Amino acid sequence: MRRGVLLTVWILLCSMILTGCWDSQYLSTKKMVNGLSLDIAKDNSLMMTIRAIQLKSKGGGQFDVKDQEMQATGESTYSVGRKIDSMLPGTVEATKTHIIIVGEELAKQGLLAPLEYFYRNPKGYLNSNILISKGVGAEVLSFKKIDNSPIAFGIMQLIHGAVRSTVAPDQTLYSIWSQLFDPGEDMILPIIYKLGNKALVVDSVGLFDGDKYSGVSLSNDNSILLLLLLGKLNTFANLDIPIDDSLLTLQTRKMKRAVRLAVNKKTSEIEFVVKVDLYGVISSFPNHLGQEIDREQVKKEITEYLNKRAMGVTSKLQQANCDAFGIGRRLKAHHSKLWKTIDWKKAYKEVKIRPEVQVHIKSTGIIK
Repeated sequence: MRRGVLLTVWILLCSMILTGCWDSQYLSTKKMVNGLSLDIAKDNSLMMTIRAIQLKSKGGGQFDVKDQEMQATGESTYSVGRKIDSMLPGTVEATKTHIIIVGEELAKQGLLAPLEYFYRNPKGYLNSNILISKGVGAEVLSFKKIDNSPIAFGIMQLIHGAVRSTVAPDQTLYSIWSQLFDPGEDMILPIIYKLGNKALVVDSVGLFDGDKYSGVSLSNDNSILLLLLLGKLNTFANLDIPIDDSLLTLQTRKMKRAVRLAVNKKTSEIEFVVKVDLYGVISSFPNHLGQEIDREQVKKEITEYLNKRAMGVTSKLQQANCDAFGIGRRLKAHHSKLWKTIDWKKAYKEVKIRPEVQVHIKSTGIIK
């Protein structure tokens, strides 16, 4: 009898302490947004296009996956999101939005306003990859599936490939937050575009002045070189160098980097030096098959070519007023008196940026 009473009391206590699933939500009733684009509509309002996944149960624990597209316009990201929510049955869930594409023209007006909602929302997914598109972002997001996967997942794989090969930076809502508000450093973002109706391509970067896209971009080779100058070598980087009517490809897998900021006390002239040592192997040199490569001569020609191109890259940065090196931040930290007396947006274009690239050939492959 006593054991029965104790068991009853124990069950009552457990029922009071353990909670049930009062807020459970079924995936089959949700539409999960996995990618969206933001553009300027024809009437200058904000246009949002989403790609959402809906799971439909087939029974036996199996589901059909439907990739739906929806578009609406409005005055703000939040108001457009509410419109789209009312247009779709079920609940629209945007807490796992993997891809955010900002159209070129909207990016030129600034990213702060269109991205504000994602930062303010406590459920915002700050690991969302952010990139800009050539032309209208909705056209990119409306592309057909890639490898039979929902388009947002396909774009995510394109970004990961570009990041791995040091073609584009890995930029997310989280990583650009400080750059949006830091007057001493500007960001660069990957650019995506359609190659006709055949494919989507991520092989270049756009240069920003504050939160606004400058309209200046760097092509594939220059994008790789900029990331190396920034010390952001990922798994590898392939550099193509024209030598003797042939195209040599140097694959870099290791690097060293050092920077120096100097200010002339008399003239207040600012000089920024970035030294990069690249260690790589010759992975292709078609016209020299069967000939022994003169490493020192090839190394000299590669170094001269990359230094010339590096000067062109830094010139474009200053043309776009994009302080991707964070020179202003260093100046503020180490020369605070000078920082307080200058207009950095004007002074940055007068900074002498001197890149110095040194190449070290570790191997020519199994062919000498």
